Amino acid sequence: MAVISSILNRALGALIQRRTSISFDRSTKIRWIALRNTRGGEIRIGKQSILNCQIAFDSPAGQISIGDRCYIGASLLVCHSSITIEDDAIISWGVTIVDHDSHALDWEARSSDVIDWHENRKNWDHVKIRPVHIEEKVWIGFGASVLKGVRIGAFSVVAAGSVVTKDVPPYSLVAGNPARIVRSLRAQSEASGGR
Repeated sequence: MAVISSILNRALGALIQRRTSISFDRSTKIRWIALRNTRGGEIRIGKQSILNCQIAFDSPAGQISIGDRCYIGASLLVCHSSITIEDDAIISWGVTIVDHDSHALDWEARSSDVIDWHENRKNWDHVKIRPVHIEEKVWIGFGASVLKGVRIGAFSVVAAGSVVTKDVPPYSLVAGNPARIVRSLRAQSEASGGR
């Protein structure tokens, strides 16, 4: 137990040194968390969650909120503005969640990106940025991607390898690239008493 506590304290120390604010309940287990290109940002994690992921903040104003009893496997969250994951969400391994396009679509607007990175800066003026919101009791299968501006409705399931580019209504099973509704899960949920 002392070894785990020591490792966790070192990890949290590294987070604080990078000006990232992190708050979580003592019942939460952070098995492994790595930060990339961190210039700040804020992470809030609820009770009894388990995290085993990488987080990249592309802006000091970025905010990630993770609810109670969530599981995030070996996945990647890339945040410029906001990623919200509500209670009881399960996010498998190899999932990427990103709230921006990373680069402008127009070549002229992105032509200096690599040179700017050498100077430790990034011009976000022509990059589309929109929050991602994953509602309660969502399950996202391995290898899926959730792109900017998406809201995944409560009780929904995203099939493995799917690319979610548009909002998903509650109680939906989606699959494919781009992800499309395969069927409603509402009848199944009602038959099992909402469990």
